[in-house]
Amino acid sequence: MYLLRFIIINIISVYASTGAYTLYSASPVKSKWLVEKTSTISIAGSTNVNRFCCQVNEYTGPDTIILNPVGASFLGTLSVNIEDFNCNNRIMTGEFKKTLKYHEYPRLKIRFISLERMPSFGAAVESVKGYVEVELAGICRKFEVTYSVCRKNDENLELVGYRVFGFSDFGLAPPHKMGGLIRVNDRLDVQFRLQLHQINQ
Repeated sequence: MYLLRFIIINIISVYASTGAYTLYSASPVKSKWLVEKTSTISIAGSTNVNRFCCQVNEYTGPDTIILNPVGASFLGTLSVNIEDFNCNNRIMTGEFKKTLKYHEYPRLKIRFISLERMPSFGAAVESVKGYVEVELAGICRKFEVTYSVCRKNDENLELVGYRVFGFSDFGLAPPHKMGGLIRVNDRLDVQFRLQLHQINQ
């Protein structure tokens, strides 16, 4: 009996001295993050003659995201004004917005749902997957997204999400111009690059 007590006391002493016991007993805390205006979203695609990229270079929508270690939840919504997309070509920009039915559905929404695990948020780039709901042209679809996460400093993170979509995922036909001589392919490479600033500790 004395030997058993001696072993238990020594194990607790080792955990306490290394900080492992404190780490294990600490309660996970939710954190709140501001989405900086320097965040961007891009939608890249291709036609039968070249490639194109439509971008929003300044994010002006709802601006907070909640990270909760319990259940690896990642909550918040990006609401992007489709009018703000610029394809660096007047005709293509007009066709792109028209295809997305921006007069009827003026916003692209990306709702964050969950992560497969909570990242370590270290200085090195870390890859993690998660789920989002994308609402476009009145249609909502759930997708798995690949994220790259890295901590820029104590209070700032960069989170980059990537996913391949198709116009057809949302019941849309790819745009065309010049009487259909230039045809846009269905595949779209969507990337959102979020600059996040922690606003609580």
